[in-house]
Amino acid sequence: MAKVVAWLVLIFVVLLALRIINVRKIRSKTRGATRAPAGETIAQPMVRCARCGVFLPRSDAKAVTEGYACADSECAKR
Repeated sequence: MAKVVAWLVLIFVVLLALRIINVRKIRSKTRGATRAPAGETIAQPMVRCARCGVFLPRSDAKAVTEGYACADSECAKR
């Protein structure tokens, strides 16, 4: 009976150790994911063109009286 209890304790300790290692890996990955790697851009908020309805990044849009418009197209010229 003592051998069965010893094996159960050993299995429990091994599973607990594997879980702790897995949690540490996940935490280290999520901490690195918050920073943008070199050469990659961070996602920008999207806005809708008030004239044609196309969604585009705010940096590519031009502010107009109705909201935003496509900067490099006919929408901005109207």
